[in-house]
Amino acid sequence: MEENKKREYIGVKELGSLAKADFCPRCFWYERHFGPFPSFFPGIFNVIDRNLKNSVWQTWRREKKLPSWLRIKNVQRVLTADKIGKVEEKHRQKYLVAYHKKSGFILRGAPDLILELKDGTLHIIDFKTARFKEDDDQFLPAYEAQLNGYAILATKFSVSKLSLVYFNPLLETPDEFFTGSRFKLSFAPQIISVEIKPKLITKLLMEAKEVLSQKTPPPARENCRGTCFYIDKIRSV
Repeated sequence: MEENKKREYIGVKELGSLAKADFCPRCFWYERHFGPFPSFFPGIFNVIDRNLKNSVWQTWRREKKLPSWLRIKNVQRVLTADKIGKVEEKHRQKYLVAYHKKSGFILRGAPDLILELKDGTLHIIDFKTARFKEDDDQFLPAYEAQLNGYAILATKFSVSKLSLVYFNPLLETPDEFFTGSRFKLSFAPQIISVEIKPKLITKLLMEAKEVLSQKTPPPARENCRGTCFYIDKIRSV
């Protein structure tokens, strides 16, 4: 019963995986039923992400404006998640949640930054510590799905703008990596507008429902090197 209740929720980042060109339904099925493989994502990115959010909030509270590196026009307020939709707490983190009647899922997510514009609509922003590769960015479809998921979760406001802010690492000479005894890494922010696609989230949720309704794992994507690939390797030992 507890496991079934757990699977009613689906995160916008998790849903974003269905939008990627290399999406594997078999990996998705395994990960939803048994959990993903342990992640080795470097903790430094969590520190960077937290500091970026703190920079925005501290500057706004102190000066009633955004930091100079975040050039967004017509901002009236920086909002917390509870101001724009229903919020639940998990592991001391507050998430926006909304029930999607057609699929039966409860969508869940936590936007990096929520701005109320002067016209009363929202501009939702997601930070990415990565180099923007334009049409060659294999993660861009997933990021677009995440932002559109956040737009669905904003049930108390209309959303007029979605943006990704990429923090492109700057290449520096070896001598510039250290200031005294401290390591220094510089980034150049790049703001990318994302199209609002009202039907995208419903499409992805229904695809997720179709995959997860199967009692046994569906076929893997051709040449998949994800979770199901490693499960098959373990089984073959």
